[in-house]
Order: sequence, then C-alpha cells, then structure tokens
Amino acid sequence: AAGGVGGRSIEFRIHDGKEERQVQAGPALAWDWSPEEPGSYKVKAVARDGIGNAVDTGWSAEYRVAPKLEIRSASPDRFPPQAAAMSTIRWKVDAAGGIGDREYSFWISDDSGERAEQKGLSPSWDWSPRDPGIYRIKVVVRDAIGNTVDTGWSAGYRIELTAGLKSLIAVMPVENLTGMPVSILAVKRSILQDLERKGLNILGEELLEKFLEKHRVRHTGGMSRELGSALREETGAGAVLFPMLELMDEAPPPTAALSARLVSTHRSSEILWADGAGLSGNDDPGLLLLGLVSDPAVLWGRAKGHVVDSLMRYLDGKGGPFARSPERRFLPKSSHGVAPEAPGGRESFSIAVLPFRNESTRRNAGEIMASHFIRALSGRKTFGVIEPGEVRQVLLQSRTIMEGGLSLPQADVLHAAMNVDLVLTGIVTEYQDYTGGSGNPRVEFSARVFDMKTRQVVWSSSSYNEGDDRVYFFNLGKMNTAHAMATEMTRSAVGKMTRAFGLPE
Repeated sequence: AAGGVGGRSIEFRIHDGKEERQVQAGPALAWDWSPEEPGSYKVKAVARDGIGNAVDTGWSAEYRVAPKLEIRSASPDRFPPQAAAMSTIRWKVDAAGGIGDREYSFWISDDSGERAEQKGLSPSWDWSPRDPGIYRIKVVVRDAIGNTVDTGWSAGYRIELTAGLKSLIAVMPVENLTGMPVSILAVKRSILQDLERKGLNILGEELLEKFLEKHRVRHTGGMSRELGSALREETGAGAVLFPMLELMDEAPPPTAALSARLVSTHRSSEILWADGAGLSGNDDPGLLLLGLVSDPAVLWGRAKGHVVDSLMRYLDGKGGPFARSPERRFLPKSSHGVAPEAPGGRESFSIAVLPFRNESTRRNAGEIMASHFIRALSGRKTFGVIEPGEVRQVLLQSRTIMEGGLSLPQADVLHAAMNVDLVLTGIVTEYQDYTGGSGNPRVEFSARVFDMKTRQVVWSSSSYNEGDDRVYFFNLGKMNTAHAMATEMTRSAVGKMTRAFGLPE
C-alpha cells in the first residue's frame, strides 16, 4: 500500500462461500493464514489512512484448500503368522486428502534394518516374504506438493517356516535309542511305506545315500545349517524328517516308542514339527481284557500311525500335535525361576537343549530326555529351539565335554558360536521301563536353564514320577511306558517355566 494521510491500517477479510469475516486488522502488511477446514475461499484486503480514506483490493480469485492429507487405515489381507516362501500378503492403504496424485512408499523393518520395498501411485503392495522372522511395516504417503504423512511402524508380523503336503521331504535313517539291537532298515522301510501311502513327496533313498556319502555324514540324528543348505541346493528337499526309535520290546505285553521331528532346510534350520508316541499292549485292556494287544506288529502300527497322522495334520495346515492339558501329578516336585533378560528386537527366546547327563542305568537316557524337552519347547511360540544337529556341531568344533554339567566358560563358547539366549540341560537319574504284565515305569530328572547374557541360572526344577501315581481304581490312567510319562513330565515342566518367565502359553 502507498499514499494516504498519516499511518495506515490494513484489514484482511475472508469469505468461505457462506459468510464474510475479518481475520486480522492493524498496521501489519502481511497475514499468515493456516486454514483449518477444506473449501473454496476468497481473500480481500482493505487499507485505511489516518483520516479515514479507504481502498480495497476486491475479492481475490477463489483459493481452494484441499482436505488434510491423512491415512485412514493400512492393513494386510491375512492375519499372522504366515508361511515363508509360501504366502503372499497384500497390504492396502486407504488415504484421503492432499493435493493432486498421492505417492505411496511401503517400508519394511527386520533384524537387518529397514528398507523401502515399493514406491509409486499404487495404494497396495503384494508382499511375498521368503525368510522367517518378525517384520514391521510402515507406509509413507506424499501428495503432489510434498505434504507427507505415515502410519508409523506396525505391530510385529510373524513369518514362519513351514512345509506343505507337496514339499519334498528327506527321511533320515532311524536313530536307534533303544540300547538294543534293532533292524533299523526295516523300521525305516515301515515308516516310508506309511508316508508314501499318504501321498507325500519323499526324496529317493538312492539320492539321499549319495548325498550322505558325498558329504561324509556320519551322524544322521541331526542337521547343521550348512548341511541343510547343501541338501536343499543339491536335491531340492525343503525339509528333513528325523525318526527316533526309543523302545521296541516284543515280550508280552509288547511296547513301542517312536518320536520324530521335521526340520526345514532353510538357512535357519528351524524345527517345524515334533511329536511322538509311547504305547504298551496293556494301555487300554478294557472289559474282559478285550482291548489287550498281544501282537507287536499291531502295536507298532499304532505307534507309527500316531506319529504319521500327526505329521500329516501339520503338513495339511491343521496345526501341530494335539496336546491335552497336563495333569497335576506330572508337575515338577520342586522348581524355581526368574524372568530372563528379554531378547533384543525379537518376540521369542532362542534356546539350545543339550544332552542331559545320564546317571541312570538306561542307555541313551540323556539324549532321550533332551528330545522330550525339544518336543515340549518347539510347540511354543515363545521359544525358538536350535536344531540339535547345529548344537552338536558347535560342541564338536569347540571340543566341549560336559562331564560335570555346563560350566560358565562352556556357556560363553555356546553363546559366541550360536548367539543363543538360553541353554537348557540337566541330569537323568532314572529312566526305566518294565518287562512283563506288571510293573511301573519310573522317570526322574532335574533341569536347569542358563541365561547366556547374564550368565545366571534362571530356571531349575526336579521331577519324579512312577506310572501308577494317583491311580486308584482298575489301573485307570496308569502310564505303562517311560516315554509316555516323560512326555507329560517335560510338558508340565516347560509350562511351569513359561509361566515363571511371564511369557504367554
């Protein structure tokens, strides 16, 4: 403004299409406008001098204020967890407001950092994760003049390794933990027949033998990460099945115990599934002993069928092994635990299970008890169990011998080699089955869990049970194999440990 008499006063007025109003008056020649509501506006300035002369600009051209740029929602079309290398999750953003076209940037965060996955005009992104882990997603929306808004990082989205009915599975030789001579080849053929009858895609025995020979594999009861990757690259196998025979006795009543675990050949060697069955011919004799099983072949078929059917349910996407709530009689006789230090950036604790020290008269009881704990832990989302083959390789490479239990220097070696959060080990004092029509299996063990970061014991327990504990009428509820009893005892111990750690079950 120029001219006039004396000082000038400038009045700014605005019209929103409904009414006219004054928004600023005074000597200032500028007005900072921060529109709060979208719409079409006109602005006018009126100048007055010291003796009342007035002049105005007239109404400006319409000035459009667009709605505020905002994100109404951003969500995936599938709830977690989802399977690695098998699922496609569509993330879709509903945004509104802003000026002109909107640009959408989809960001992902994992253990390796954060990175942009897609940038463009599309408000959706098809995500096909290949690696397991906990991921977080963020969407940044930008309009044509640079206004920006983002969703913030989402809650953790779990991607898990899994296998399906069409997966190529390698079946390793059966590990004989019975302590007795058994025709392992016949046992494996029996298992393979059931798997093939179910229509599973099994790696040929000739190809598997050539692979084992090429890589000079002597121990077939576990798999290191390097061996798993080699098996995947050279044969295409997506998973490996490790069967373990714990008990096979044909003396009447016959007994049999079989367990198995399925391990991914992905670089993490994750345990996908684990289950087992321990049966005796007199488990359910019924009225007039009509349910008594005297044929060892029939009993073996039932034990094997339980394990194969459980595996099929998993591969068919129907969940892991069915587990009833453990009975109070199998709870540890004593226990103590404190919450370990939380793992950084992860929602689950990695845990390595070492073979237990065997002070019983049963051969291989230390390995058997470790396998029971592996089964009990691998069924829980709060624990990521290290494949026993990987643990064995680290122990061999570090020349670790635990004659008197795990020492702190040995724990440091394991932590450095595997970056594991927790280590579980213990002592088996008794692991006894019985032979004949009467008797009681007995299982006794103690367990300890080390927190590798604090170098402290965060859990200890001791358990002891006999097969007829709290059984009063007609042997109802009696356990007839050490396997069946140890399964319940370890599940009870792990459940109580989980609660002591303050973790969801």
